[in-house]
Amino acid sequence: MPLQDYKRGILISSSSPTIQAVDNKTKKQLKALAIYQIMGGLLGITLMLWILFSGGISITQPILRASIFAAGLYIFSILCGRLLFRNARRGLSFSIVNQILQVVYFTFGSYGFQYVSGLRIGFGFDMVGSWTFKFRVALSSFQFDFGTDTGQKFIGLNLVALFLIFWMESMLEKIKE
Repeated sequence: MPLQDYKRGILISSSSPTIQAVDNKTKKQLKALAIYQIMGGLLGITLMLWILFSGGISITQPILRASIFAAGLYIFSILCGRLLFRNARRGLSFSIVNQILQVVYFTFGSYGFQYVSGLRIGFGFDMVGSWTFKFRVALSSFQFDFGTDTGQKFIGLNLVALFLIFWMESMLEKIKE
């Protein structure tokens, strides 16, 4: 049975805190983050299914594999959001991993990775010809290139994911107190 203590008018348990076991401000922040991650994952799955079944592309085995991989990442985002409601500390830890996967996106020749579950406001450099600075905005999206030469050389940084990582780290510190 977990040890319990009253601190600042809130019941604190020695086991992992639920969203109810933190102060009101942090509780609202956790709820907003959970909704953001769930909505980002749902939007990503919806857009992926719409693209797959709209008839614009033929579904081949490599496309199906990449789609299953993308669906797995979007489901992970949804699960991170749900976990924030049940176990704030673990939910934040998994959410940080989810955002780390979204921070850097790149394409170099025949290899590329871009995963966004939610919003991306990013900047990067296109290194084909000359170093061109690019600013990009996107909603839930996924691109995975392996063995398909795109002729692109691009690296970018997702500022939203980077901000969320620092924000979640500060919330994690509040919960650990």
